[in-house]
Amino acid sequence: MVRLTRRTLLHRGALLTGGAAASAMLARCGGGQAQQGGAPPTSTSTTDAPISVTTPTAPVESPAQAVDAVRFAWWTDVGYPNPFQVSTTGPGGAVLLTLIYDTLTWKDEEGIIPWLAERWEATPDGTEYTFWLVSGATWHDGQPLTASDAVFSFQYYRDHPYRWMAIPMVASAEEGQDDGSLRMTLTQPYAAFLEEIAGIVPIVPRHVWERVADPTTYEGEDRAIGSGPFTLAAYDSAAGAYRLKAIEGYWRGRPRVREWQQFTVPAEARVQVVQQGDADLSLSTDASVETLIADNSSLRVFATAPLSLVRLVCNTGRAPLDRREVRQAIAYALDRARIAETITRGPAIVGSAGVVPPETPWFNPSLPQYPYDPERARTLLGGEQLTIELIADTGAREPDLMAPMLAAVGITLDVKRVDAPTRTQLLSEGSFQLALTSHIGVGGDPDYLRRWYAGEEANAFAQGSIFRHDEYARLGEEAAATRDPERRREIVFRMQEILAEELPTIVLYHRRFYWVYDPRVFTPMETWGGLMNGIPFPNNKLTLIES
Repeated sequence: MVRLTRRTLLHRGALLTGGAAASAMLARCGGGQAQQGGAPPTSTSTTDAPISVTTPTAPVESPAQAVDAVRFAWWTDVGYPNPFQVSTTGPGGAVLLTLIYDTLTWKDEEGIIPWLAERWEATPDGTEYTFWLVSGATWHDGQPLTASDAVFSFQYYRDHPYRWMAIPMVASAEEGQDDGSLRMTLTQPYAAFLEEIAGIVPIVPRHVWERVADPTTYEGEDRAIGSGPFTLAAYDSAAGAYRLKAIEGYWRGRPRVREWQQFTVPAEARVQVVQQGDADLSLSTDASVETLIADNSSLRVFATAPLSLVRLVCNTGRAPLDRREVRQAIAYALDRARIAETITRGPAIVGSAGVVPPETPWFNPSLPQYPYDPERARTLLGGEQLTIELIADTGAREPDLMAPMLAAVGITLDVKRVDAPTRTQLLSEGSFQLALTSHIGVGGDPDYLRRWYAGEEANAFAQGSIFRHDEYARLGEEAAATRDPERRREIVFRMQEILAEELPTIVLYHRRFYWVYDPRVFTPMETWGGLMNGIPFPNNKLTLIES
């Protein structure tokens, strides 16, 4: 594997045309150091030679035609792209892995579809699943993918968890009596199994990992071998840059993109690099980008459902946020519509007190909400003057808007700004009173309502939630095990009612992702419920391969 140089990829996106200097792009984008994602150990390159850059072909009429590359500008390095060394600082790493690895099931625009498993059956009680694997799937090194690999994967993950999704409910995995089948037994029924386990957990090659005692430190050249439509060609951890090459003989269909190139760009420059032709796809959470791009005939904006949120995490185990009336007073004191409109520069989607966003099937529309009402907040506080420390990221703008609103009702906000790894550590330790976080993962199966408070959430941005409530915990376990859709809906709606009353977290606003893209080389897809466990990314691998 050759080394990608920072000069080549960090500011050039690996595909700049015409040979313009990297320094020119850096100047246009305002410079800035790439933000690192706190990733696990990475490899050293075998050579210092830069990869050869690819000049895009002439504009194509339709993205269905083969293109040389899609260049994706992201905000951080996402770690080494395998299930054991990928970063969980946001979803970028987990999504990148879906291009290299395959899962038993997958999702399209309408729901769960077969993938490595061509069909499956479950016992009536939902504790045993049998999957029949497709024939003809191979690993990137040419070896066949078999049921033995799938069995090994789930056995191996019990001792060496996939960093994005743990599988404590899988009691055992074994090959079935029929050739090409896999039988899994669960500790109890798990309603989200097909979507959030079979559809998320990557199948890994047994012949690579069965000899590895500690996969988190393994540095063999074969540690990114998967069965997906792309293989890792180069990775530079310092630049947060990746180059994936298409597998021409991919078992599911020939990739229509020859390379997927992902590189790191400062947040303030992500849209600009697409405008300048230095990237083909990038993300903004600013709704005004739709107006900005409206007059550009070469670009489009894809707005997702509001599957991301910005919320306050209350430490219900520490005073004064151990008191429900204080949490409710904060909710009434904040003009959340104004905060949302100011930050997103678009129509406000005020946060639901029950967390689940509107425009999703599990949203409870009948919850009590907390409209802006400073007088009600003062009444709840009873004239008490409070000082509350807020943990927030260094660049977060919400605290500046929140502080005067809270001061008006007698709450002094002591803002402590920290970097993302420090915030994650403080939340995991419970060393905070109030914390501001923003993240995805609220669009798929509603089991996240349980995972947050059961300590099972992998996404670093969603960790740290503290809520000790016997009924809520019991309902979370019941919802996870309930397969009847109507009964499960009743349970999830009741969980939202408890959240709305107790407010262990206060959702400031739900937000859309605005993906700026070049339609000549890329077609976005709005995956049912979001990619994997509710990730509003448009780069479903189905868009990158021929049907």
